[in-house]
Amino acid sequence: MNERVAGVMKMAKTSPTEEQAELLDALFGLVSPTGGELEEQWVSECANRCAAIDCGEMPLIAADLVMAKYRR
Repeated sequence: MNERVAGVMKMAKTSPTEEQAELLDALFGLVSPTGGELEEQWVSECANRCAAIDCGEMPLIAADLVMAKYRR
């Protein structure tokens, strides 16, 4: 971690929770897609997954089996 990032982290650790949340939101906004772009990506991803399920490329797994795997 460089000095500038370490400084921001030190400042954030001593800031009130509300300011930490604002900082996190602002930083996330720098690296994440904007509203419409994100929605378009999710719609595309959902369509791709549905197509993969329909043609048998992506098998379905029962939710109880998935949950049991991650409870171990």
